[in-house]
Amino acid sequence: MLRIALCDDIPEQLDIMENAVRTYFADSTYEIKISRYDNAMLFLDAFEEEMNFDIVLLDICMPGMLGTDVATEMRNQKSRAEIIFLSTSDEFAVDAFGVQAAHYLVKPFTQKQFDQAMNRVMESIRQRHSKKIIFRLVGGGIQVEEINDILFVESKGHIQKVYTHDGAVLETRQALAQLLATLDSISPGQFISPGKRYIVNQAAIHVIKSDYIEIQGYQIPLAKRKYRQFQEEYFKFIFKKEA
Repeated sequence: MLRIALCDDIPEQLDIMENAVRTYFADSTYEIKISRYDNAMLFLDAFEEEMNFDIVLLDICMPGMLGTDVATEMRNQKSRAEIIFLSTSDEFAVDAFGVQAAHYLVKPFTQKQFDQAMNRVMESIRQRHSKKIIFRLVGGGIQVEEINDILFVESKGHIQKVYTHDGAVLETRQALAQLLATLDSISPGQFISPGKRYIVNQAAIHVIKSDYIEIQGYQIPLAKRKYRQFQEEYFKFIFKKEA
């Protein structure tokens, strides 16, 4: 079941959002559960209690708290929900994508525009649930991780330290080149080496400088001779992803 939250302080807008959602899923095999909130704080209370939403449609300009601030709180609590922002203007678009929003819709929107936003959301959900990797851990045992939850890998000889979205660091014993080949076979083009000792998830990159990459606060060295090529590979990956 897909759990979908709608948050807007105007009841008529909640009706529009719900109708758009139900129209989108009308011919789908997905079972959906829709929860409506006309207050940002009420939504946050529900989120903090259960944290179980898969998709969240958030109005931005609400009394007491902006939708972007709501999303920031969700991300601070490690929510991986797919967020679609809705607003009467595009002035908050930069802030919206700063909290990893899936899409930004300007009101009034058409069903076609809404469907395009939802197509991106559903593709992301499908990928997140279908692509996994199994790590054999140093010290014994195995751990299964979703590909998109891996931020980067740091090599310490034959031990690879795998940094994940929730702040955990796993250790697995294998060659870095072998691990990169495995990741590439699961999700072609998503992972790349910026230089010796590292593999990075291109989908997690926040900043690219001439001598480092930033991912969730970590600065990863980028070989200067690779800077231009790395940029080209990154743009190729991003544009392919959004096509």
